[in-house]
Amino acid sequence: MPRGFAFRHAPLALALHLGLGLSALTLSLPSAAQSEATQYFDIPAGSLDQVLNRFALDAGIELYLDAALTQSRQSAGLQGSFSVDQGLQQLLANSGLSARQQSDGAWQLYPLGSEPDSLSLAPLTIQTNADQLYGRDEAGHDSVYDDNISSVYSGKEQIERYKGANPADLFKGMLNVYTGDARNSGGLDPNIRGIQGPGRVPLTIDGTEQAMSVWRGYNGASNRSYIDPNLIGGIKVIKGPNIERNVNSSVGGAVVASTIDVDDILAEGERFGGELKLEAGNNTVNPRIPQLHTGENYYDVPGFPANPSVPSSDPTLRVNLKTSSDDKLLSGNDHAYRLALGTRQERFELLGAYAFREHGNYFSGKNGAGFYSQPDTGERTQEYSQSLALDFHPGDEVPNTSSKMESWLFKARWKFDDDHSLTFGYRDTDMLYGEILPTRLANADDKGAVQWPLSHVDAKAYNLEYEFNPDNRWIDLYANLWTTRTESDTYSAGGFPNYATWADPVLRNTAVANADQNRVGITMSNQLALANSLDLTLGGSYQHEKLRSGDEYGGVEDGWRMFPRAGRRAESEFNFNFDWRPTDFLTLDLGARYSSHWAKDDFLAEQQAAGNMLTGTAITSRTATYRTIHNYTTEQIEANVQSSIARTISRCERRGCTPEQLAAGIAQSEASARANTTYTETHTQEWLPDSEGRYSRENNACLNGSLDDIDNLTGNCTISTGTVSTIATPVKTRRGHDWTPVASAALRLTDDSRVYLRYSEAVRYPSMFESTIGFSASLNPFYTLKPEHAFNYEIGYVHNLTGLLNAERYADFKLAYYQHRTKDVIERSTNFMFYNIDQQTLRGIELQTRYDNGGLFGDFSLAWNLENEVCDKNSAVLADPRFGSVPDCVENGFMGGYLISHAIPRYSANLNIGGRLFNDKLELGSRVTYYSKHENSDLDDYKANAETNKLAIYNLPLSWGSVTTYDAYVSFRPRDDITLELVGSNLTDEYYIDPTTRSAVAAPGRALKLSLTAQF
Repeated sequence: MPRGFAFRHAPLALALHLGLGLSALTLSLPSAAQSEATQYFDIPAGSLDQVLNRFALDAGIELYLDAALTQSRQSAGLQGSFSVDQGLQQLLANSGLSARQQSDGAWQLYPLGSEPDSLSLAPLTIQTNADQLYGRDEAGHDSVYDDNISSVYSGKEQIERYKGANPADLFKGMLNVYTGDARNSGGLDPNIRGIQGPGRVPLTIDGTEQAMSVWRGYNGASNRSYIDPNLIGGIKVIKGPNIERNVNSSVGGAVVASTIDVDDILAEGERFGGELKLEAGNNTVNPRIPQLHTGENYYDVPGFPANPSVPSSDPTLRVNLKTSSDDKLLSGNDHAYRLALGTRQERFELLGAYAFREHGNYFSGKNGAGFYSQPDTGERTQEYSQSLALDFHPGDEVPNTSSKMESWLFKARWKFDDDHSLTFGYRDTDMLYGEILPTRLANADDKGAVQWPLSHVDAKAYNLEYEFNPDNRWIDLYANLWTTRTESDTYSAGGFPNYATWADPVLRNTAVANADQNRVGITMSNQLALANSLDLTLGGSYQHEKLRSGDEYGGVEDGWRMFPRAGRRAESEFNFNFDWRPTDFLTLDLGARYSSHWAKDDFLAEQQAAGNMLTGTAITSRTATYRTIHNYTTEQIEANVQSSIARTISRCERRGCTPEQLAAGIAQSEASARANTTYTETHTQEWLPDSEGRYSRENNACLNGSLDDIDNLTGNCTISTGTVSTIATPVKTRRGHDWTPVASAALRLTDDSRVYLRYSEAVRYPSMFESTIGFSASLNPFYTLKPEHAFNYEIGYVHNLTGLLNAERYADFKLAYYQHRTKDVIERSTNFMFYNIDQQTLRGIELQTRYDNGGLFGDFSLAWNLENEVCDKNSAVLADPRFGSVPDCVENGFMGGYLISHAIPRYSANLNIGGRLFNDKLELGSRVTYYSKHENSDLDDYKANAETNKLAIYNLPLSWGSVTTYDAYVSFRPRDDITLELVGSNLTDEYYIDPTTRSAVAAPGRALKLSLTAQF
């Protein structure tokens, strides 16, 4: 079923060359009526090879052609309703070529004025699945320019080349895509255009979702998806709300990852085979993991701190750091391998893969550390990252950055026939990785030498995919039943690895938190061709999530540990989308999504059932206090004089003053009383919130201007705590449901260019983390959260420059402007509870280009983020209720909330450039990545007023300096089945931290990686 501007094919990549210089492309068996029946085609301009390949795929015909006849020829494409014969005539007009249908139904191209070759050619039977012929990665890269929505794509080759030291490196080079806590989490926490957090950017692998929210103390929470790059075949990031088919998306967009497949291992036509990949790198050192003293008396541990309940200077968690001089090229401290075996039979396919990687603590870069070497002033307004290099010295080992990952992958596909299949998938990733809670690192002595034990995660996934796409306009069915099982022991509980008290001196580990999270879901869709120019896609999904913990709850003061969260949550949706092509140059899409959810806190229910009434506290009123000055009347002054004299006489009578002393005292008392001509009067006014607990300037006496007309006002107006209310957090099932629309229009300006306009909405319901009780981020017992509601506009211009630049493969240009506004954003308040703030607005411009001329290739992308404005009157007035120095709308977010840590660089750019030599056996390439420094003028103003206005300072974002990193590679293929590759990362050895990080951990320095890939 054709879709407007859908995708393009690599030039003649599908042709199979014959000994006589002919090539045959067999796509499906012809029918007698095919040449006369009409259908709608929407094939973009490109080389004649590309266009004919696409036409044959869409028409379902066999096409024989001499490759020499079409070489270097261009085509304007084909738009409109045609029969096969009419379509070929249109495509071949003015080309000097013609086509005729053979007796067997196949079509053959020949030069005008010559007789068609009468040789009877037996068709070569090849795969007829368009995705396999076309290629997953080629389709992914092309979709960036062919789809009427912004996206980025990374294929298997790029993923394996630049997978770096951490899973976070998968996103490096993807325009306006980042991950939170890149170096201290072991997983991915996607950030698209500044939108990040639980449920805002779902990440799926083969349609399964596994994300877990991990508490990071006062610094927030990471929404981690644990992923093994060694198993990933491709990643597509879709930006903004959407209802793309079989994609789980939300207010920020979606990250869609797929694992490697049989086609990644076996060449076309092979039945059995395998692939072995070996890797080794430098810039790492084996971590020295501390031996904990659990069960011992802290008195018996030499040098243990005298205060065992706050052992920030625990000497047993210190290591002697290695320096870059200890980095050995062949140390073996970073090595990986993967073995994959597969078979492709007529009715089934099997794939099995095992992957392992061990990576020690890396060394940071040596150069460009000026931004991170600023003196530590000790002021509470100084961001720790600005003096990071004073603790984590450039070029030194960075503790808590090691990882060890072991994964299994199994896939089995049963093909009932060419358009009917069932696929089973299994994936298991077991990993150990370095991690330390930011709060504990910030308070530690000798921060750069603190090494904690490793966190452990075991993530399993199962899925069963069903596809049925017969030659029937009403059926193109897809279903995916899946489940994930994730068990983790992460160092995120809030305590210390060695903790004790004076009353109980036996040490125990209060830093590790256990979580067991299970998800089960189903995704279904069907596409119907209602007419030649109108398609309808119907889709739906359901997901159930259950969170448990094996940790025992010992009370709110149990070793600094947070609550062991536990709960259940479910979300479902139904969506539809009409794709209408009323003319050859216009495509319209219109759809909507209905979604619903429920969530319940099981830990809270269990505690209250046991009689432990967990409570929430809120300030339900405040008091404004101001003072006025008044003049005494003459009568009052005389009365004050007499009263003062009387007090003086009384004192002298008690003390026995002499007459002279009495006279002097009376004179002094009278003078003082007559000089005191004024007095002050204190006034109070209650400042109450509205029914939702929100405060405003309008009824704040200090800010609403009601005191401006008081001439005798003196001193400053102050705000103090009034009524503090404490109630038991209610146990209830929270529910919600909403409809949201999606619409787009694409207008073809020329054969090579188009513009599109897109409008989309989405809602995000409170996540499991936001629906359960915790510490420093918890349920609000006074307030029921509303879902976030996003409104997204995007306009784009796309131009295919292949013909203009005479590119052998492709040349594309895309420019997009977006405006994203989310109302009722769920945020952490000043009392560490979740509530809704008014809105967040993001605007920006993105440029994407690519070029490939066979020998020379490259791509360039640039992002200019124009605005990230967060507005909330309640947050603003509570931040500074006395002077009102905080505006209602601020850049990035309010102090103390989570959003302020999600800010991304205002400017970023990525450049990839390379060349192919010696018949593509040798490939050289490089990548340049640039981020502008963190800037926030509103935050600067807030810090400037902090001491004078007595403003709260906590959860300061970690600023970063501008950085440019350079990567390069050399890939050599001595044989078709062997590839050797050398990759250099951060070649200039820059010292920097990644944007959106919550942990002050420097990024890796210069590293080299050598790999060998052999297929057999």
